[in-house]
This record gives sequence, C-alpha cells and structure tokens, in this order.
Amino acid sequence: MRTLRGSRVWNVRVVVAAALLVAAIVSVSWVGARGQADAEPGFEVPRAPVAQQPAARQAVPVPDAGAAEQVRSAPQGRVIARGPAMVADEIASHTDRAPLIRLTISGDFPVRSLDYTVLVDGQAVGRGIPTEDLNAIRVALPQPRTGAVVSYRYGDGQATTVGPLKVEGK
Repeated sequence: MRTLRGSRVWNVRVVVAAALLVAAIVSVSWVGARGQADAEPGFEVPRAPVAQQPAARQAVPVPDAGAAEQVRSAPQGRVIARGPAMVADEIASHTDRAPLIRLTISGDFPVRSLDYTVLVDGQAVGRGIPTEDLNAIRVALPQPRTGAVVSYRYGDGQATTVGPLKVEGK
C-alpha cells in the first residue's frame, strides 16, 4: 500500500506543478497584452528628420554587395590620385558600369563594433571596409578632385583628417 500511496502523492505534485506553470504563463501573457492595449494608438518614438540630424547620424552610402567585394579584394588598379597615407585607384567592375574608384587609407584600423565612415570635404562618401591585415580601410569614391580633404571617423566621434587628395596628371 505504501507504494500506491507514494505514487499518488507524486501524481498530485506533478499535477499541482503543471497547474502553477500554466497559471504563470497565462498571467504573463495577459499582463503583456494589457500593457500593449494601454499604449496610445499610433504612438511612435519621435525622431528628427534626416536633414536636422547631426552629421554623424546622416545616412552613409552603402555600395551593393558586388561593389563592396570589389572594393575590398580587387588587385591594385591604375592610380589616379594620391594624398598623405592614401591612394585612389581605378579598379575593374564586374558589371557593365564604368570602373570603380577605390580610395585606400593606410593606418591602424582595428575591428570594432561600428564601421568607420569616410568623409570627403566633410560629407560622408561611404563606410570604410577594413583590409584583411587591418592596416587600411577602403571605400568606393566618387570622382576625386585635387584639393578634396579626406577624413574618417568612428561612430559619432571626431573626424580624423588624413589630408588633401592630388589627382595625378593634373
């Protein structure tokens, strides 16, 4: 008889534990649904329009995946501009478009949680793609011009000026 009584006690404990678990799940679901029902309809977190956001928050152009891979790994192309610790070269494109212009900025660029943003004359031109050995970043560049000041920044930090570009042959 003891074994029969012991198994009944065990069954009662299992049923009570299951009932408590179901009650906890139902109450958490009800509280969560109630919190959403209390929110004002159409409520959104206020944000400044893009034009009024600080420069660090403005959209940074992102190349398509194919162009990004070309910028990252294409062999050295014809050099079209130089500057202190940087070189711009023309690399072949796998599409019918004109060749890409890639700017490589030499320096120490450790992997971090945010991208480096490359700026030309204070305007973001793209996200710097670190090289495999982390001693440079690369970015697709619009047509370079002599005297354009290149800089980069990490996140919302201050921009680090690299220097002016000088287009070769001009």
